[in-house]
Amino acid sequence: FFVPALASMSTLARLALVAAAVWQAAAAPGVTCPTNTFDVQAPSIEMDTVPDQLEWIVTPTKTRVFAKSEGGSVYKSNNGGVAWTNETPKLTGTPDSGVSGADSKSVLQVITLDASPYMILQGWTDNNWATRDMGDTWIQPCGLPGVPADACFASPLGTSGGSLSSLYKLHPTLPEHVLAMVMRKACDSGDVLTSDLCGNDLMYSADLGHTWVNLTQVSDKRIAGFVDFDWAPPIPGEMDDGKPGIVATVYEDTAALADGADKSWDYNVHFVYSTDLFETAHVKLLLCGNSFEVLNGDLYVAQLRDCEAYHGATPASQAGGAFAGTDITLQISTDAGKTFKDACFPVAMSQKGYTVFDFHTTLGGPDFISVDHDEEDAAEAAAPMGNLYSSDDSLQLFSLSMRRNVRFGGAAVDFINVEGIDGIYIANQISGASFADPSFIAKKKTIDDFVHTRITYNGGGVWMPVKPPLVDVDGAPIACHAGGKCDLHLHGASHWQRGTWATRLGSVYSQPAAPGVILATGNVGEFLSNDANSVNTYLSRDAGVTWEEILRGPHIYEFGNHGGLIVAAKMASLGPTDEVLFSRDEGLCWEGPIKLARPLSVHNIRVDPDTAGSVFVIHGTDSRSLDGDPDGVVYTIDFKNLQVSTGGAHAAFVFPECDPAADYELWVPKPPGPPGACVLGRNYTMQRRRRESRCLNKQDYERTATKEMACPCDQDFDTECQFGSERKLEFGECARMKDVALTTCPALAGKELPVSNKRIIAGSKCVDKSAAVGHDTFHVGGDTGAGQGKKKGGGAGSAWLTFFLVMFFLGGAGAGGFWAYHKYDLQRFVPMEVKDAVRSLKDKVDELRGRKSPTPAGYFEPLGDFGGEDI
Repeated sequence: FFVPALASMSTLARLALVAAAVWQAAAAPGVTCPTNTFDVQAPSIEMDTVPDQLEWIVTPTKTRVFAKSEGGSVYKSNNGGVAWTNETPKLTGTPDSGVSGADSKSVLQVITLDASPYMILQGWTDNNWATRDMGDTWIQPCGLPGVPADACFASPLGTSGGSLSSLYKLHPTLPEHVLAMVMRKACDSGDVLTSDLCGNDLMYSADLGHTWVNLTQVSDKRIAGFVDFDWAPPIPGEMDDGKPGIVATVYEDTAALADGADKSWDYNVHFVYSTDLFETAHVKLLLCGNSFEVLNGDLYVAQLRDCEAYHGATPASQAGGAFAGTDITLQISTDAGKTFKDACFPVAMSQKGYTVFDFHTTLGGPDFISVDHDEEDAAEAAAPMGNLYSSDDSLQLFSLSMRRNVRFGGAAVDFINVEGIDGIYIANQISGASFADPSFIAKKKTIDDFVHTRITYNGGGVWMPVKPPLVDVDGAPIACHAGGKCDLHLHGASHWQRGTWATRLGSVYSQPAAPGVILATGNVGEFLSNDANSVNTYLSRDAGVTWEEILRGPHIYEFGNHGGLIVAAKMASLGPTDEVLFSRDEGLCWEGPIKLARPLSVHNIRVDPDTAGSVFVIHGTDSRSLDGDPDGVVYTIDFKNLQVSTGGAHAAFVFPECDPAADYELWVPKPPGPPGACVLGRNYTMQRRRRESRCLNKQDYERTATKEMACPCDQDFDTECQFGSERKLEFGECARMKDVALTTCPALAGKELPVSNKRIIAGSKCVDKSAAVGHDTFHVGGDTGAGQGKKKGGGAGSAWLTFFLVMFFLGGAGAGGFWAYHKYDLQRFVPMEVKDAVRSLKDKVDELRGRKSPTPAGYFEPLGDFGGEDI
């Protein structure tokens, strides 16, 4: 299960198992399941603290798995998690190494690159380690006994003191080049020996940490201090001089740096770009660009909206309170910063933060953006919600797709794609009636009690309830069908991100290797339940159209064997377990249980990044503690070497291998709607394994190419509302939103738009677009009022649109679902947080760390880049 944390996983699950949520491992009614008794599995690793990070790295020549404990110990497996060695004694300067200069804690973070042998083990203090060969050999910290001075990792702090205020950042294609941000010694409130201003310096190394250069000093006073940084998107010829490009937010003068110490957003922080490590004048890309993220080669920058007016005002006006500095706008560049587009959102409320969803790694721009608005009503302002907007092809006009989308900031947004099929998403929404509900007003219920789940089959154009199963896992009718309001509601990222091990529940999860198959945790009823004793585990085989209850109670789950295996264990929120189940037929039969030597509170189940293998790593909190504190434990289940016991004899458990001619089927996704309804203008034919085959895919299995056929454009299934309009009902007409003037968005000036207020959904491949949106158009800025001009015939209403393919990212995303997509959050920019940098780093790691994914949710703040490649 790919979660934002193999990590945020520092709190023990303490809930006891209760009768209402007993472990359930039954077969589906009428199905005869295999029965075997498996040998008890012994622990692979026993740790003195709980594991909080696991990195599974695959290169063309070898595979390595690294696990880190909360106490800072690092373990390595050379055979996919089957056997492990403790690497910590090999790291000079750790308490286990027996060398003086040891840290009380050893490793803070394992920093890796996708498919690269380069790694950095970032320590808690000055000691850091690196490798160019996936840990076969380690580069040790400079200055310690026995460490050669010409082959060591130097501290970027040098002799000036201070502390690291970021994680190290390896260049994605040139890993010898490393960046790190350092908080100056002057920021220490106890330091009275220096007259330097408190601020951050950006340090650069061209030799994997052996030597460092202070880029603030290199800038020759053109920069007073750095706020955030990243490697710039690659530009042809950029590295011809051996110097990679850098983008950063900076203070350019000392007066602004001193004045900005306590500001959340600052008119004097600017977004800049340098091609020569700041040796010459940098390019100021965006004035007042306070917070940014690089995602799939695109740049997203949060900029203060009234920046130009502020810098054009007199000093007296600037200081007089006329500029609040709280309303921001999002700028998007898809050409490495050469040009920026101002994203237009139809809701006029102030924008406080963004989460960017980009499901495609090669096409420019975002697919969806979640916006944290500043609502006027106090209850709504305090509610964990934002609006979800879909992009058009221009990357400027964002249409309202969903109001009140559950959003706790950062990665905790309940919005997820279904892997392998374009345009299908699942999201959670706060009911519109909740704020007027008497029980909410009387504070008998919280807003969390009014969350429901919605699904879309056309890229957010229309959202609808999720159809519940009719019977439970035992085949008994589900009670609410007798008369209560009955929908299926599923948990998303927010419950995991903000929870502890005593409360966390699994999210929606799918894999491209198993088209149409979705695993999820939730309940049937009127609203989503947060009670671990009231939710169950569900599966859909048709991309969410119908669902089955496959296990009673919440579980952690993971795919393997190219989707042919599902492994599940009871969630830690229900207490410890010593049993693991697996299914070869997508939940019809659960085989096992495979018994573990001791119970553990399961935090996660992991498999290789491609979900191709048959080795599963299960980790969590050991039920046994040797020192009174929570101990960690890792179990490895290798299905190629699983043993069964029969009458005292032991034998290998043999899986039948799939027959290409008999064990696969062709599947056509059929979304709700009339017969022949398509998904974003396409009719798919996809190969997948038959459910009843119970065979395992070959190691080198690849699905045959998906066949697509374009469909005629449909006014319901291929359209969404144009900027400034929204649907009040499913498949209803698009009505203009009150108080939204189209002329407020410069990108619409002079445009001809359909009078239907619809547009073709970006990514749809349907044909005959004008028939779906209508031929009559109006001119934006015309004289008929409300921004609506005179009508005219023809297809100009949609002719100005060009279409890009919104595809799901297929690489390396692990289980756990809600990290199998690209999203980044431009949260409030808080420079003062760097004063507590190491603690903030550890909190960030604890709360966002998880299974490796391409670029999971990041968090926009000044402590460097916290994208998934780093944490």
